[in-house]
Formats: sequence, C-alpha cells, structure tokens
Amino acid sequence: MSFLNIGDKIGIIAPSVGLKDKDLTPALNYFKKLKLIPVLAQNLNQSYRYMAGTDKQRAEAINTLFADKQIKALFCLRGGAGATRMLPFLDYNIIKNNPKPVIGLSDSTALQNALLTKTHNPSLTGFLPRYDVKSNKINPTTRKSIEQALFETKHKIESGKCLTNKTITGEVVGGCLSVLCYLCGTPYFPDLTNKILLLEDIEEKTYKIDLMLNQLKQQKNFDKLKAVIFGSFKDCPIVDPEDGSIEDCIKDFTQDINIPVVTNFAYGHIPARHIIPLGIKVTLKSSAKKCILTW
Repeated sequence: MSFLNIGDKIGIIAPSVGLKDKDLTPALNYFKKLKLIPVLAQNLNQSYRYMAGTDKQRAEAINTLFADKQIKALFCLRGGAGATRMLPFLDYNIIKNNPKPVIGLSDSTALQNALLTKTHNPSLTGFLPRYDVKSNKINPTTRKSIEQALFETKHKIESGKCLTNKTITGEVVGGCLSVLCYLCGTPYFPDLTNKILLLEDIEEKTYKIDLMLNQLKQQKNFDKLKAVIFGSFKDCPIVDPEDGSIEDCIKDFTQDINIPVVTNFAYGHIPARHIIPLGIKVTLKSSAKKCILTW
C-alpha cells in the first residue's frame, strides 16, 4: 500500500518539542521536492516549559489537522519529550473517523502507539523532518526508505539477523523503549497479542535498559508476542561493569521466550535507518544470514 500521492497536503505537527527558533526551511524544501504541500500546525512556535505549548494546545493542533480531510499524513516535527502528557486531550473520535498515517521517531512513539491502541490508526516510525533534513541533505538510506514507504505499494527491508529460521505475519508495535515504557499502566499501551515488538533507544544506561525490558516483559499478553526486533541502542553507556552490555540485556530478556528475536536491525537514532510501519500487517522472514520485512 502507498500512503501519499504527488500534490497531497501533509501536516507538520509538534506533539513534543517545538521549533524553538530552529530553521525548518530545509525540511520544507525537501517536501516541496517530493511535490507535497506542507501545512504547519498552529503550535510549532509556541512554548510551555520544554514543550511546544501546553498539553491542550499541542493536542488541539493535532485534532485540527486530523479533522482536515485535505491533509493526508502528519509528520512529527522532532522528538524530545512530552508527547505522553497530551494524550488525554486528543479527540479519538475525530481521529478514528479521519485516519491518516503519523510519521515520527523517538518521543513520537507515545503518540503513534496511543493512536494505534485507541483507533487503530497506522503510523510510520523512523523519520523526523527537523532531525533528518539538515542543510538540504538527508542520509541516502533514510531518504530511500521514507520515500518508498510513502509512495510505493510494495515494500521490502533486509536488515538484522536472527537465530531462528521462521516466517511470521503480524502488526508491529513499539519504537523507542523508554517512551513505550511511559505508556505502561495507561490506556494507551498497545495490546501485544500476535504483535511484533520493535525496540530501540539512545543515551540510556544499560542497567536502565535492562529494567525497562523487564517492565515490558511483565505487561499483559507479552507471552503472546510473535517476534521481537531490536534496533540500535546508540550511546547507551555501561556505568559499572556489573551493569552489563546491551547484548547482556537482550540475552537475559530473550532467554526464555521461544519466538524469533532479530538483532542489529537498522532502525533507531542512527543516521542510516529503515522506516517501519506500525499497525499494518507485515511478514517477517528471519534467519541467521538476513531478515526480510515485507508489506
């Protein structure tokens, strides 16, 4: 399936941090090269503490663009923090009646998974305009992946490795590990039944990664997952040798689960990454040589 066509209007939203006087021109130029028409949310330049306006202001800006039937997709401006705070103020009836993909990464994980849980609205995780497009340049791998995800009807990603040779189908949930854990115990955490769990993070100490993975393992229906995909865990320091490495954390997390576990998948806070759909049925073919994700 393709999400966009040439000439479509797209919304630029700020569910977390706003522009803060940063230049959005390179990102706007990129969208114009794709022959898309950007429409800016009303709160991009607003500020409340570290966020792009109050919780209600950020939610209302998103509600407005969801209600606009001419807008065909929403792009989260950048990551940061705070998206979880505005989830109670979103109008899920409007969103459910006007579905459109939300494209983001990092703190966008909260919004994307909440929308999936409450309305089954699809998303694409792995791209942020302000984060990825700088000085009119974008990483070639990321650029190819986002453009294929948006405009092409058939998709194939080859990345990572797995000790299990298996082919499964299911919807992907997750994204940034720490942000996904913010949703634990809330009405916005996704149902893990028959899902493929996607995880990555940045600048988190390894012992915290270990504890967050354990928290996910204690969530309802964790035992009904079909697979787990681990992306990049960039700049995650080992504070004490006892804390162990990311590999140690993953080993402990997966030692007693009998499903495919993909590691080293090119996704996360790295320059060259793949764009992955959330809430859309995909097929994962795993092996030690290569893993293939299609939809």
